[in-house]
Amino acid sequence: MKRIATFPFIFLLFSSIFMMFEPDRVRQMSSFSSEMGGSSEIIQVAAINPSTAGTITVTGRWWYWFNTTHVLPITNAKVEIYDEETVGTVYLGSNFTDSTGYFSFGPISNDDGPGEDGLDIIVTVNATSSVARVINPTGVVYSYQTPTFENRSDGTWYISWPTSYNQRGAWWIFCSHFGLTGGWYYLASTVNYNTPTVTCRWPYGDHPCYWTNGTIDLLDWACWWPDIILHEYGHHVMNSLYGYIPPCMTEHYMRTQSNSTTAWAEGWADFFPLVVFDDPVFVLGINATHGIAYNLETPHWCSPNWDDGDEVEGRVAGALWDIFDSQDDSAPWYYDSFSDGFQRIWNIMETTSCHTFQEFWQAWNTSGYPKQPALMAMFQNTIDYRGPGDANGDCVVDATDYQLVKAHIPSAKGQPNWDKRCDVNNDDVVGGQDIQIVKANIGKSYDC
Repeated sequence: MKRIATFPFIFLLFSSIFMMFEPDRVRQMSSFSSEMGGSSEIIQVAAINPSTAGTITVTGRWWYWFNTTHVLPITNAKVEIYDEETVGTVYLGSNFTDSTGYFSFGPISNDDGPGEDGLDIIVTVNATSSVARVINPTGVVYSYQTPTFENRSDGTWYISWPTSYNQRGAWWIFCSHFGLTGGWYYLASTVNYNTPTVTCRWPYGDHPCYWTNGTIDLLDWACWWPDIILHEYGHHVMNSLYGYIPPCMTEHYMRTQSNSTTAWAEGWADFFPLVVFDDPVFVLGINATHGIAYNLETPHWCSPNWDDGDEVEGRVAGALWDIFDSQDDSAPWYYDSFSDGFQRIWNIMETTSCHTFQEFWQAWNTSGYPKQPALMAMFQNTIDYRGPGDANGDCVVDATDYQLVKAHIPSAKGQPNWDKRCDVNNDDVVGGQDIQIVKANIGKSYDC
């Protein structure tokens, strides 16, 4: 069993280019306001069809607390129904909540025994399903139960109930709005992939990490940061596809060089929540109330405090995002205009166990997928896989490349006429050496 240590060094130096957020300001309220209920709306116990003689059906909705005043539905969680007796409880059966938190069980016989009235109903909700389970440090699945509703009459009963406010972190981790079920649902609905069950221990350990036996450990405050939860789930997805995780360095950072395998494994995991939430901003929580936001749409060749190349996890994540997204980058960093979506990225993930981003590109290249726009999407993120002299990245060196480089001579990094594509020898100057490289390779074509 291999441990993938993720975000172990959370005491980071702050820079003016970062944005600071509190959890309730990140993705949550605006995205799910239509699903929320107020605290006065959620506790309901009502007979909605009392005419069905001799049987009882239990329906309802389960909720978890978003904040102190609003709730969200508990999705895809196991619901169990019990009858309370003087000697204990009798298990009646189970079902699962749907995407609205709704469940239904029955009809079953409403015979509570000789001399008794109807069943004495207890309903529990459990943070477990075929998708995910969330357990406490001792290994017990988080659950919550209603009071006993005694002597229920025949018919259909609707029970709407919230879980404990103190448990809300477990449900943030579990449910589809911010957590593991959301990651599973994205893949199931987008590429028809049924990710194997994952277990999350919370609160557990001193930093978030993933174990290759399918376990995620989250420390106490990590539950409030959806991108951390789904970053770890991204590791689980890679492990379920490959059967392993490429070797990762213990110490690694979003903006700085690590090595090729770390940058690929961590870059994929950084990219995964961006796709699920369709948002290029990765928010890395550093404690319960504050996090650092990295907008992976905006970095370029001259971004301060960023290292370059395919050994930087943020560059890998940004390249994957620019292949996926529908937003063109703006001048002067206008190299990316690719809008390809997730399917082709996923096809490679599912069919090729890549150790590095370069291996991912090689698989892309041999799959017959569009080359030039993908090369430029990667180039936007300082990952340069072009052939010598191929300034415009169309895999052919011709007069177009020559004219492009010539038009930017002379220029240097930071000057108005600068175009990084034309700096084919990567010396931060566009000049005679670059034009000579193009001329020396005129007529060549590359299987990039």
